[in-house]
Amino acid sequence: MTRSCLALLVLLLAVGCSRPVSSQALGLEYEPPSGVKLDSEEVGPPAVARFEGGLEMRSVPGTPPALEAGPEAVLGAAGVPVPGRVMNTSQGTLPAGPVARYEFQQGNARTFVYFLPRPDRFLLISFTAPESDYGPRSGRVERSLSTLKLLR
Repeated sequence: MTRSCLALLVLLLAVGCSRPVSSQALGLEYEPPSGVKLDSEEVGPPAVARFEGGLEMRSVPGTPPALEAGPEAVLGAAGVPVPGRVMNTSQGTLPAGPVARYEFQQGNARTFVYFLPRPDRFLLISFTAPESDYGPRSGRVERSLSTLKLLR
């Protein structure tokens, strides 16, 4: 492999890869999907990180609702409007801990929200995209949640 080919390969890898995000305000480390960059971060409260393409993470201080609480109660506690009609709800576990997952539809947009309660706060992870490409994009975002590490 020539030097110019090697340099081009390194450049392509750097452009296509995401960089891990470490946020003291949100109390987390996370590696977004390839090509998704952090757009902005607000220290809050609540602390909010917005990424390209419809991904948002929000750390809400205070006692969280129960994991079994419905999406209206969880989103209401965060001061976030319900993003449409509830399509389904489920519970599961990420490496960061137990979660509730809610999926919504409004018009031609779909949204998922993960609720991750902690003793003194809770994390909301939401992703919204047009229904036409929601499936592949949401799958990439959901797979990336395995990289989420809580710092506190």
